[in-house]
Amino acid sequence: MRKGRNSRLMIITKQSVIGMITVIFAVGASGRAIGADWLVEQIKEPVRIEKRLDRREIALSNSLISRTFRLRPNAATVAYDNLMTCESVIRGIKPEAIVELDGQKFEVGGLKGQLEYAYLQAGTIDSLTSNPDAFQFASFETGEIKERFRWNRRRYSSQSAWPLAGKSLTLRFVPPGDKLEGLKLSICYEMYQGIPLLTKWLTIRNDGDKPVRINTFTSEILAAVEYESLVEEPVRWEYPNIHVESDYEFHGDDSRNANETAYWVADPQYSTQVNYKRKTPAMLEVRPPIGPDILIDPGESFESFRTYELIYDSTERERKGLSLRRMYRTIAPWSTENPIIMHVRRADPKSVRLAIDQCAEVGFEMVIMTFGSGFNMENIKPDYMAHMKELVDYAHSKNIELGGYSLLASRRISDEHDVINPQTGKTGGAIFGNSPCLCSRWGIDYFEKITTFIEKTGLDLLEHDGSYPGDMCAS
Repeated sequence: MRKGRNSRLMIITKQSVIGMITVIFAVGASGRAIGADWLVEQIKEPVRIEKRLDRREIALSNSLISRTFRLRPNAATVAYDNLMTCESVIRGIKPEAIVELDGQKFEVGGLKGQLEYAYLQAGTIDSLTSNPDAFQFASFETGEIKERFRWNRRRYSSQSAWPLAGKSLTLRFVPPGDKLEGLKLSICYEMYQGIPLLTKWLTIRNDGDKPVRINTFTSEILAAVEYESLVEEPVRWEYPNIHVESDYEFHGDDSRNANETAYWVADPQYSTQVNYKRKTPAMLEVRPPIGPDILIDPGESFESFRTYELIYDSTERERKGLSLRRMYRTIAPWSTENPIIMHVRRADPKSVRLAIDQCAEVGFEMVIMTFGSGFNMENIKPDYMAHMKELVDYAHSKNIELGGYSLLASRRISDEHDVINPQTGKTGGAIFGNSPCLCSRWGIDYFEKITTFIEKTGLDLLEHDGSYPGDMCAS
């Protein structure tokens, strides 16, 4: 429980616990009843976008969480609330993003003048000012959730909603003064019905007449309420009770090991924290580990990775795990298709047909010609592809899908085509030793062969070994 005068923090004393429990199960956003466990029952309360204070403030809410933005004198998050536990997620105001363009850093939105970063007093927000050197808020747009791509449903899935039910909010910004003429920056948010989840990303559109280089960016900054207040520095800090991950992650078999973008760091503005070295990791920064360091040509756009913020309603391990699994089923519903698969170890016609027959008999749905089977998708000779098409057609006649394995990474092609280690300037040193460079002539030809093979044979599945994102290449 936090102390202080944060008007949005509803947990105050031990005596209020009984009343708090009643509030949690009776009242949602703007006094609307929720009265159900979102992990057990379907929450029918829609996502709402409310304009307040004569359109100077706008809020996204779904009865489980809410995020409120003040729009004048610049746009900034002034409240981020966990409505399930009646707690505030944040204790202060930060820029909505930071971008480095042509070697110069710019804040995006934000408000200046908050003196105490242990809590945020709602009554002081009107006195805060805009940073004149930051990107300035210009307008906003609201809408329904749009699908990012078409979900080609092939089999049973426990999830059916796509695109997701919810609302989107886009805040549009322009550069300060006469800098970066023609550049438009947007911060995009999505909130979904029935789950305490928010998605955020940024886009940059260059409508000027000169290329602009985006060196790097930080797409989310949250001055979060700390999980614990310790005078000394512990062996391992406990982070705020929020799950943060992006669709730019790799090198791990779970979200913690694969995280490459979410960093919990000390907040230099939080001068009254308990830790005497001021190292409490109570500020979230979401940024790429390197770059992107690319040019945005006139008429072109850049879109960042998407960050997913899941607000937990408990510290219980099992409940947090259930919440995380619900998040994955929501944002990637195709992952629930889960066909029953058989890997066949030989790709000769007799072995493949036998596997297809066996799968059809016992109720399996898919056969994969696996690693070491002799199957070769890089072979686009007409007779080989015709031979494979016969097997695909036979599988389909039995209502079985047929796929195959292809090795891209952990193989050596040549010094000319392999990934270059930035530390040595030579090949080797990749995650699994060697890896071809995707932009080499060999890499381009490889994907052309794979595409041709699938189109000509009607193969249902590509089981791809690599590439492994994160292999640095200096070629």
